[in-house]
Amino acid sequence: MFVVIAVLAGACGSAEPTTLALSDEPADSTLTANSREVVEPSAPALGLDLDNAPEVDAVAAPATTTAPTTTTTAPPEPVEPVEPVEDLAPLSTWVATATDQVTTLVAHDSPGGSVIPFEFIVPNPHQFGGPQVLMVTQGSPEDDWVEVQLPIRPNGQTGWIDASLYTFSQTQVRAEVNLSARSVIVYDGTEIIAQTQAVIGSPATPTPLGTFFITAKRRSLPSETFLGPWALALSAFSEVHETFGGGLPVIAIHGTDSPHQVGDARSNGCLRIPNDVVTLLAETVPLGAPVTITA
Repeated sequence: MFVVIAVLAGACGSAEPTTLALSDEPADSTLTANSREVVEPSAPALGLDLDNAPEVDAVAAPATTTAPTTTTTAPPEPVEPVEPVEDLAPLSTWVATATDQVTTLVAHDSPGGSVIPFEFIVPNPHQFGGPQVLMVTQGSPEDDWVEVQLPIRPNGQTGWIDASLYTFSQTQVRAEVNLSARSVIVYDGTEIIAQTQAVIGSPATPTPLGTFFITAKRRSLPSETFLGPWALALSAFSEVHETFGGGLPVIAIHGTDSPHQVGDARSNGCLRIPNDVVTLLAETVPLGAPVTITA
């Protein structure tokens, strides 16, 4: 199936309990996480890097009682359809899903090696709902230990987990985000299932680069129209915001109530996409699927 769609763009803790937050959402929308001790730290609040922030620099923006000044920009050029590359071998990614034996993520610096200390705990289930999932970077289910990407800061860290505590599945679904083109293309193997432009992070609060994965799918509350119907949290965090809305600044792909902003660079780092598109992705893209963001 080939779909051409337009996209928009929408930010781990301390020894004290905190929450995760979408980095563009208002402070009063922060979700509180379960506090389960495994190692020493506790579960922080995740704050999705949602793009509802003022359109001035997102860092330390002053409070104001007047409406922010906005500028009118020409609508972005439509994304040209990209034909699938026939000789590209389908890319498969192993995804590890925590069993009920796992209450918090424990990772090691080598197979059976020392436990990696986290500044916060990563609970199972995820703070935004659903099981804890991890993208496998080395190894397979037949191995006693597999290397995975860790959803912690700094972005892109890896560690080894006990494979007996997880179930495994494979996916060929992946997303490729090009910040220069402000585009998002979603593949299933060699087939393009979605293609769109995106609102990306502003120059002051850029979208981080790297390969990450989808950690959770969070259905928005009726009061969160700025998020659209869904937010797909990534394993990435803002590299500018230390916190956001009282929680950790999680980068996400989410909907929007301002579709006319497609193609702008104005978010706190998240990727905003039209509501019908984020619904399509929430229904078809599995947890653990990789998302590669390039300049």
